[in-house]
Amino acid sequence: MKYSTTDEPELSDLSAKAQNSRLSTFLGKVVLSVIAVPCGGYLLGRLLERLWPGEISWSITLLLLGLMVGLIYLWLWMKRDRASLGE
Repeated sequence: MKYSTTDEPELSDLSAKAQNSRLSTFLGKVVLSVIAVPCGGYLLGRLLERLWPGEISWSITLLLLGLMVGLIYLWLWMKRDRASLGE
């Protein structure tokens, strides 16, 4: 069976749907929370270690703090999203 051109979705419609999908939003939040925030904490820690060298490993401390903040943010976002869905 052949499809007419009106039955096939346009590529621009598929792109818009993919950008607005819940999965892409969720994956974006996960990447931001679990990767970007801890990496930022690590980089800030490396800077602090250069400015104030000492016994405390600022890079590991801020990496773990960034991971904890990112996971808490992700958990609160998921909790809020579930409440908005009415579950």
